[in-house]
Amino acid sequence: MTARWLSACLLAAACAFSSHAVAQVFPVDDSASQVLQAGPVKMRWDSLAPTPGRPATISGELTVLVRLDVSPWQGRRARIYQTLATVPSGPVTATWSANGPLLPGQLRDGGRTLVFSGVVTAPRIEDTFRIHIQADGERVQRPQDLVFSFEIELESP
Repeated sequence: MTARWLSACLLAAACAFSSHAVAQVFPVDDSASQVLQAGPVKMRWDSLAPTPGRPATISGELTVLVRLDVSPWQGRRARIYQTLATVPSGPVTATWSANGPLLPGQLRDGGRTLVFSGVVTAPRIEDTFRIHIQADGERVQRPQDLVFSFEIELESP
């Protein structure tokens, strides 16, 4: 057995293993979710005199009735993540509380955070998020849309 053949076998085995280890990820339909406030979130300065060398942050609050259609995965073990698309004006952080069954958490733009882990027992998961948004007020020049979404990773059956 040559070293080249052994390397090729090890590479093939590693590729086969990694393809089975990768979880299946799907977008979750959250189109039934509802933001309770009308219009844009009112942002306020966190401090009238920010500490020198630290960003002058602005914050706002909103409440969202989260409604996730998980019917395609009912009966399956899964993890659900909330995502926030990258924001051009710089870092935005969202922190939320939840009433359950979803988890409270924190998320920075461009990232994702676990909000559910377990067996999907119903066709829909519903919760209320009270979200606190914080951004660098010196970099935000105009109102911006924050694009939140959800994705589900299925565990092997």
